[in-house]
Amino acid sequence: MVNNALSSSTPYDDDRKRAALIGFLSAGLDPTPSRAVLVSALADARRAVAALRSRREPIGQWLANEIRFRGVRENAAVLAALEVSGERDAIVNAYRKRYPQRSEQLDNIVALL
Repeated sequence: MVNNALSSSTPYDDDRKRAALIGFLSAGLDPTPSRAVLVSALADARRAVAALRSRREPIGQWLANEIRFRGVRENAAVLAALEVSGERDAIVNAYRKRYPQRSEQLDNIVALL
């Protein structure tokens, strides 16, 4: 089951969540990809994580493979892993170490999980 912390509750919360999602998924990308690209990448990553979890396979190797593809695919994979992983702190620390300039976007998304 995917964490529902990103589900809607109030218009303010929806705007905040949307901004955090777009900020994180597009971090490091110029120009910012379209929302359709961001949504598609996140949906693909969430499906992959769900498939791994349904087979009771660890997501670590999948994530290691996905982060080789820098950009929206990498960011979507990290977010999908953060939503379900028991190793959230390790993933956050690795991402922060790799991209210290994206700390604000990372902190914003983690606050919503």
